[in-house]
Amino acid sequence: MKFVAAEYDSDASGVDAELTVWDRLKGCFTADDIGVCYYRYPIVDQQNDDLDREADFVLLHRRYGLAVIECKGYRIDHVEAIEGSRWSLTGTAQDHAAPYSQARDHGFRIRSPMMREPSLVDERGNCHIAMTPLVALPNVTREEWEARGFDDLPSAPRVILRDDLTASSLRGVFESLPGDTELTTDQYADARAVLGGGQAISSDRGPVLSEGDTKAGLYETVRKGLKQFDERQEEIGVQTPDGPQQIRGIAGSGKTALLARKAAAMHATHPDWRIALTFNTRSLYQTIRDSVDRFYADFGGEEPDWDCLEVLHGWGGKSEHGMYYKIAQDAGRTPHHVGSAKDEFGDGGPGELLEACCRQLVDDEPIQERYDAILIDEAQDMEPAFYEMCYEALKPPKRLIWAYDEAQNLTSLSAPSPKHIFGTDDEGEPAVDLSGSYHGGIQKSQIMRKSYRTPRSVLMLAHVFGMGLTSDRGAVQAITTQDGWEDIGYEVLEGDFRRTGEPVSIRRPAEHSPHPLSDKPEAKPFVAFDSFDEKDDELATVADAIAADVQDHGLEPENVLAIPLGSINHARSIGRRLADRLADRSVDANLVWNGNKSVFAKQGEVTISGINRAKGNEASSVYLLNLEYLEDPYWHDNRVSPRNEAFVGLTRTRAWCQITGTGNGDPVFDELRRLVRTVTDADPVVTFPAPDPTELENEIGSDETIATTIDQF
Repeated sequence: MKFVAAEYDSDASGVDAELTVWDRLKGCFTADDIGVCYYRYPIVDQQNDDLDREADFVLLHRRYGLAVIECKGYRIDHVEAIEGSRWSLTGTAQDHAAPYSQARDHGFRIRSPMMREPSLVDERGNCHIAMTPLVALPNVTREEWEARGFDDLPSAPRVILRDDLTASSLRGVFESLPGDTELTTDQYADARAVLGGGQAISSDRGPVLSEGDTKAGLYETVRKGLKQFDERQEEIGVQTPDGPQQIRGIAGSGKTALLARKAAAMHATHPDWRIALTFNTRSLYQTIRDSVDRFYADFGGEEPDWDCLEVLHGWGGKSEHGMYYKIAQDAGRTPHHVGSAKDEFGDGGPGELLEACCRQLVDDEPIQERYDAILIDEAQDMEPAFYEMCYEALKPPKRLIWAYDEAQNLTSLSAPSPKHIFGTDDEGEPAVDLSGSYHGGIQKSQIMRKSYRTPRSVLMLAHVFGMGLTSDRGAVQAITTQDGWEDIGYEVLEGDFRRTGEPVSIRRPAEHSPHPLSDKPEAKPFVAFDSFDEKDDELATVADAIAADVQDHGLEPENVLAIPLGSINHARSIGRRLADRLADRSVDANLVWNGNKSVFAKQGEVTISGINRAKGNEASSVYLLNLEYLEDPYWHDNRVSPRNEAFVGLTRTRAWCQITGTGNGDPVFDELRRLVRTVTDADPVVTFPAPDPTELENEIGSDETIATTIDQF
């Protein structure tokens, strides 16, 4: 049995009674019980303002079905009378209540999205999930209850009394619940996916396109398989921490979905809060907004109040206000746009300019405490001043929640540590302490090691190739500790990282990459590489493969993504040439740099994008072109950025990735061919010399970045 506390407020009315019941529920069930129980599960009822914004306890059990428990700390003398659903009260903050009907209404709200799952309804549309509302009264004995005659009422509510709070008695309460249809394994999994937020993950994946061994048919397995959060995702996604929280995760571990669900849950529970969800890649705007909308609907809401729950690009502008833009306006300062930022701070990339703007705001202006919670996605792309600006814009207790990839920045695979971002106090201790947990057990820092989106072979290739660990020229950047590799889901089978130059062997266990197609040989290989003598041959071959994806394998065009590596102008030139060849094959293409920066994929069109716009987005079939760019000194003077670009491109795929390049004599091609052969083995193990940290251009996790949270696990 899994227990998830979504929120903990020690000052809330009736919390002592709730915690008593919560503790007894934990003692009632064992690890062998197949089920989940939530404390304070978010609920929205926009038609009933009197309804609480959260259910005290929601329990889903394979045998007992769905139970929704409303807990009250009343003593028997608080209840004057019960007439139908109305309880008349005395000596309490309210003069009446309706706890049973409240639990019932919560139950119907929770069960409603389950009715959309075909496995959970019969041919008449009746739900297989039995739903039972209960009222828990831990301060009332059965003798007191029966002496008042409440057990003999025509509409006597089903109650859990103080006498029922022993392990055996409480188990007896659940054994006596109406409904005797035990859920099948698949039915329970589908119901759990809905309750845990999984239905909202997959609801945008489109209809079933085909069956069989075509890519579309195989991808349907991916679409279905990605709809369920694992237990850690499920827990993080519904919790509201009582202060700052850091979420670290590997590529494809579902961090964006988690933040969207967390924002929706907070908005459902606290509709008066001002909440912002911000991010770096503008083309993610609609994706994130749609995700929040779907999660909010699963909590029972029709549409979020977008004035209170804001989805904001990190910078923003006049047409789409962003995080910096709004905070600057609140501070009484005219926000910079890119042009004015360049005039004041000089030339630089967007990230450098945004950092300069935020630093100026933090240093010079009194920032207004506008928000109750700010969530930052793609936090690895944000610089310290952006975090500081957001932190200052928060009301106490400063709920700044940021999620970052361990390795997905285009310039560095390292993300800044909390100490680097917020600095230290007068005693040298971190100004923002992320050790331990908040009251109720909500962790201040979380690590997500499992990758669902990207197949194991592709992810291993992305990590090893992105770091250059097997390059003849030596590693470009590297994780140089065993703990660091374990943090992102690997095992170190042999070797010692302290013995530089000696062989080290790593393996990624299958359970850390539970991709839905991993056991389907007809779907493999997930990654392949080919090189050509001429660019025209490369483009023609890629165009043929994309046309086959769409016309022969039935993939929706918007589920295919082509990413030419290289400088912006060079990538655009190759993209236009590829689009022309696709047109010759009757396939439409969306050149993303020609359209709205907040829109990435367009229905009915194959997406062609440079790496900066592709970051944060994904597709079922990805083509990574122009690999020779990686070590061409004409385009760059370092090896780190191009390797990171290759990493990001590889991890955009949900299933298949084809890599191509021109120039058969390039040493990087031999490196890639060897790696592709290795990672496509049945149980791949990669061996490389232990890198010397002093010779790396970038050592990943060289300071407290990893140490911040490793002790918890």
